[in-house]
Amino acid sequence: MDDGMLERRAMGAEQLMSAKITEFGAHLMAGDRAAAERARNDAIAALEAHLDLTDQLISRTMA
Repeated sequence: MDDGMLERRAMGAEQLMSAKITEFGAHLMAGDRAAAERARNDAIAALEAHLDLTDQLISRTMA
């Protein structure tokens, strides 16, 4: 995977995380705790993906 692809995937993961955080808040406001928990778990997974991809990109840049 080239650097451009890594950067696009990292940005996509960041955007997904932001969307899931917003979804989490909306579910909390609506009182749907189960849906809020799913959105929270999805946000955490997207954050982990974003950090992993960013780490890979930085490692390639520094190499």
